[in-house]
Amino acid sequence: MNSIWAKIAGIAVVAVVVIVVAGRFTSDKPSSSPTSTQSERKEKPKTFYDVAERDRQFAQAPKPAESEPAEQQPSVASPPAPQPPQPPVQAPAQKAGGVVLPSSITQPTTLYFKPLSEEDDIAAQQLLPWAAAGRSIGRLPMVQYGLMQKACRQIEERWPDSSYAFQAKRMLEEISERYAANYKITPQELDISKFLKPRQGTQAVKVEPLRR
Repeated sequence: MNSIWAKIAGIAVVAVVVIVVAGRFTSDKPSSSPTSTQSERKEKPKTFYDVAERDRQFAQAPKPAESEPAEQQPSVASPPAPQPPQPPVQAPAQKAGGVVLPSSITQPTTLYFKPLSEEDDIAAQQLLPWAAAGRSIGRLPMVQYGLMQKACRQIEERWPDSSYAFQAKRMLEEISERYAANYKITPQELDISKFLKPRQGTQAVKVEPLRR
């Protein structure tokens, strides 16, 4: 008789332990409501890795958009549907002396670059990520933007009319004034006004503004 009660007591103890442990895990589980998740994302400060994720925008130069295949025309011509008026595209703002900075690209804008040969394009593709990585590394304590500015200036010197040079100018412009003075970066070095108009041998490319 005593053995039966001992078994019942043991089973009861095990059941209580299981309930307590399950309750603890349930209470520790974070809320999955969308509201709490969004508020946590807004309050969470940006880390080095978050900023480095944005820097990846600089690692690849914009490419010309592929032409879409022509649509098959219907057998019976129909009058075209009226199109709503399109707002005029605002030209990038110019500074004194006719200088246009890369930051003036605040909406999709058509720029004109000279395409590179296959060999030069491969070399530029290998060098541009080094500049983007140097931009991220430059934010670390006791580190500056020497790697980035050297790679950017090498790109501008070797391929001044290419889309890679435009990306290099973008990176150089975002250096703080303190470092820009140390590296002697001038507004003329950042000028992109020549990319705004077609030139002999250039190709039109639609450039998107940077994501913040």
